[in-house]
Amino acid sequence: MASFIFSKLTSPSKPITPSKPRIEIEEENDSDAKKTPIVNVDDNDDDVEEVVEEVGDDDVEEVGGECFDDFCDKQNSKDDDLNESCPCVGQLFDSLDEAEMFYRDYGRRVGFEMIIRTTHRRVKSKRICLRLYICRKGGRIVTKSLDEEKDVHKKKRNMDSIGRTHCLARMYAVHREKLKKWEVTSVYLKHNHTMISKDEVLFMQRPRNITPVIRQLIITLNKSGIGPSKTLNVLGELTGGLENIGFGNQDVRNVLRDIRHYVFDSSDALEGLALLRELKRNSQGEFFYKVDVDEENRVRAMMWVDPRSVNAYKNFGDVVVFDSTYRTNRYCMPFVPFTGVNHHYQSILFGFVLIRDETEESYLWVFKSWLEAMGNVAPQTIITDQDIAIGNAIAEVLPNTSHLYCTWHIGTKFGEKLSHLYANHDHFKEDFNSCIYKSLTVAQFKDRWEALVEKYDLMNHSWLQDMYSVRHKWVCVYTKLHFTTGMTTTSRSESMNSFFDEFVNASTGLKEFIENSQKALEKQYLREREADYETKNKERSKITSSSSESHAASIYTKEMFRRFQHELKESGAYVVIERERNPIYKHYESYKTTVQEEYRKHYVLFVTENGNLTCVCRKFESSGMLCRHIIRYLYKMQWSEIPQQCITLRWTIEGNKRVGALQHKRPKIGNFLESQPARYSTLCKAFQDLAARGSCSIARYNYLMSVIEKESNFIENFPNESGEKRAREEEDDAHEVGDDDDDENFNDLRNPILSQTKGRKKERVKKVKRLFAEMDVCLKELEEEKEAEAEEEEEEEEGHTREELVAIFENYIKELQELDEEEDEEEKKKM
Repeated sequence: MASFIFSKLTSPSKPITPSKPRIEIEEENDSDAKKTPIVNVDDNDDDVEEVVEEVGDDDVEEVGGECFDDFCDKQNSKDDDLNESCPCVGQLFDSLDEAEMFYRDYGRRVGFEMIIRTTHRRVKSKRICLRLYICRKGGRIVTKSLDEEKDVHKKKRNMDSIGRTHCLARMYAVHREKLKKWEVTSVYLKHNHTMISKDEVLFMQRPRNITPVIRQLIITLNKSGIGPSKTLNVLGELTGGLENIGFGNQDVRNVLRDIRHYVFDSSDALEGLALLRELKRNSQGEFFYKVDVDEENRVRAMMWVDPRSVNAYKNFGDVVVFDSTYRTNRYCMPFVPFTGVNHHYQSILFGFVLIRDETEESYLWVFKSWLEAMGNVAPQTIITDQDIAIGNAIAEVLPNTSHLYCTWHIGTKFGEKLSHLYANHDHFKEDFNSCIYKSLTVAQFKDRWEALVEKYDLMNHSWLQDMYSVRHKWVCVYTKLHFTTGMTTTSRSESMNSFFDEFVNASTGLKEFIENSQKALEKQYLREREADYETKNKERSKITSSSSESHAASIYTKEMFRRFQHELKESGAYVVIERERNPIYKHYESYKTTVQEEYRKHYVLFVTENGNLTCVCRKFESSGMLCRHIIRYLYKMQWSEIPQQCITLRWTIEGNKRVGALQHKRPKIGNFLESQPARYSTLCKAFQDLAARGSCSIARYNYLMSVIEKESNFIENFPNESGEKRAREEEDDAHEVGDDDDDENFNDLRNPILSQTKGRKKERVKKVKRLFAEMDVCLKELEEEKEAEAEEEEEEEEGHTREELVAIFENYIKELQELDEEEDEEEKKKM
């Protein structure tokens, strides 16, 4: 690339004669400093201001050895091209970057590092009109202060410095308005220090000349989840080695940092809104989005729903999981994905929301907006955390939807709320779990609960009584009365949070978050298409030769057939016995023969006169898949196929076409060929095929190289390029003028503020952790006390007695309960 640029540079025989007043800058040299006349600057009715870019104050080192004059003498006999590529007065460049790259590459060939010393800008336009490049060893000679008392407050890193030798090598570049070129007006090439050898040039400070194509490639790799180190490895493979890249790992990080700062400093919210408008325009208005702002016009909430999500909701929107614990973005805004499952039991997204806070007002806006996007069709069941604000919002917006709590989150509170019962009663945990998780009927649960409360004196336990009042939202015997596709927790939504970690991070802004959410959605639907292919084109592996299994293999998707096979395999251990028969229904019982009679569970089956099957386990009603008890009954009755009323269409091969075929075409984001990296990638693919054919013989190779050399000059000065660019800009302006929102215009939309986290304060968390640590020590001592009593040790134990330990433990429990009460009061005040 450097040799190509050098070939394009011309050195005029006569430098341009200055015709404007000259500007003089007094260099900060030693006592023998001179005023160096620089150049003429076209004033163009603007004053010029000076911006000095300091090179740093470092110690000066004594140097000796070979200097530039000796270096040139040796090179003159070996390298005749060196002088041709040296900077000279009157040399012209198309841009300042081109001039800087030329001088930097020249320095690397000769053996010195170049830095920017001074920059001049015009006062009105703020455009650069002059720049001074000097050797890195130039600049003022300032020794470090030895006064430790004065320097003790200066928080500077202890870094090695490059010794300054007051080298005067430099090059001035001035912008000529009339020529629209950059001209070299003053050059000094002699150095007063040892030059860096060719073998050591690799370790000099990197030039950091990252081309626009490479810059965009770095950004693209970062969006794909590839970090700076791996990005550098990829670039090394493309350029033939890390030493040929021209920049380092920190430079890659700086590119990504600058992009983030640019997006943040410019209006991130407006950029995100513009992207949403573009997605809606490219999808013929099917893409849905909505923005809520506060009184300062800052983003308070933002929702977007892809047309594919709307179509998927029509097929699989019977059960929705809602979770707002994900906060990985720049503004710490809770990210709320509406999640469900498709016919392959894969997670599927029904929409995205970013909200500022987790108040009832915010959730009301979320559910109303999402319901609007889904055509005002509410789900049958929604699963969330036990949150008062969410519960109130669902009760108002989705009154006919069954609202269930995540059983896992409630289960995690058992150890905290019931720890004193676990410690004092050995059989409490077994009795409690048997009541909550193993009750088959509502009547059985109520009987066991009453016995549990009476046995352990829990009438005054406020938390347990509160949980019992909402038992229909989390106890298994109640939740299985609703269709949940087999889900009882929000883990499906939380797994989506980890899925999104691949696409977003803590510095992701609104615009980037929306872009990456669309990529995540695309990856998700691609996975569904792959599962569709596997289901339709691969034959199932069967475990029996029964006709019912063959029938299940022909109707269910691959994953759901695997689940059916599991129930079929387990059904072999059960027997079904008829207990009662009458004109209305038949009563059967099923139990496991491998279990002793006193431990057997008897599952009751009812078969109505019209053929409907019901089992007390309620697996079919809650998940849509047959339980092992019904499968055993069908085997007993010698059914060759699964009855039609026992097949849930959402789990079949055609499950995603119940309402309409799922569309996998995503809305376009921008014009692909409008991006330079996109054009670069397309051309590279085309040239790879051309290079493969051209490398087959010497004749083809020589012909192809001659064509490339011939066409390079034509491409360099391509005609009508500026007119095409102006037409494209006018077309973009027309799009911007004609684009509007259906509901609102947010022309001055502002970025959101940082969201406050919800939950315990930090000091409270520390106190709770301390209490639990002390409780663990107390429990260990109690266990040791029990062991000592069991072994009937006669020796007197040291430390606390059992009674004292129990008293200490109860005090810890009281402190935790007080913390919980304080937290509940704070939540009520917020509500």
